[in-house]
Amino acid sequence: MADEAMGGDSLLSPEPTTTSTWYGESNQTLVESKGWKTPDDALKSYSELEKSYSGRVKMCTPESSAEEIRAFYSKTGCPENPKAYDLNLPEGSELFLDDETIDAVCEAAWANGGSNQAVNATLKSVIETLSTRIQKTREQGEQALKEEFGDKYDENLTIAKRFCETCSDEFNELLEKTGLGNNPIFIKEFMEKGKQTMGDTLIKGSSDSGEKTEGYKPQYPNTPEMYASGEDEESVKARAYFTARGHVY
Repeated sequence: MADEAMGGDSLLSPEPTTTSTWYGESNQTLVESKGWKTPDDALKSYSELEKSYSGRVKMCTPESSAEEIRAFYSKTGCPENPKAYDLNLPEGSELFLDDETIDAVCEAAWANGGSNQAVNATLKSVIETLSTRIQKTREQGEQALKEEFGDKYDENLTIAKRFCETCSDEFNELLEKTGLGNNPIFIKEFMEKGKQTMGDTLIKGSSDSGEKTEGYKPQYPNTPEMYASGEDEESVKARAYFTARGHVY
């Protein structure tokens, strides 16, 4: 009776409690480490994960199709075709690389997924290397000829340059592109040909045509630099002629 008055076991002994969770026991460590309190927390986290993965580039494998590989290249900066590269080549690059060579580089780069930045960097490096090589050849050739010609260096170089002036534009362009115009072997050959074909008036400057000074006109009126260093009469007169017309040596 006393127990009934007190409410019996139902009042003295609490009922067993159970913990209701929205995740399985195997996921407990993950949920606790992520700090998820509700299913909504987990869904939000998954949604953010989906967004982050949507912008990622899937790496190619040996089994990847051509379409998958091209899609990967596109994501890494490769244009849609070789002609679509936006080239920004340094000034004077045409002296070292012609359009056909540039197209070949772009074709190879595109086939291997080269980005616009990579192609520009590669072409710039090639141009700088060729330019440095030509400059080095010029300096070495100049030093070698100065040692060989001695006091006749300026005179012989003027003869060689004037001979080149009589050659075709294509020939001189080739000399410039390849750097052969600075090669001592070529310069000496040009000098000898110049002496054979241009006569003593070019070499010695012994011009006595009876022309008045006022009516004088250099043999090469469009190339004042040809007369920059010679001390013969022709060079002296030519420098005066060009200086009077505003050219600065």
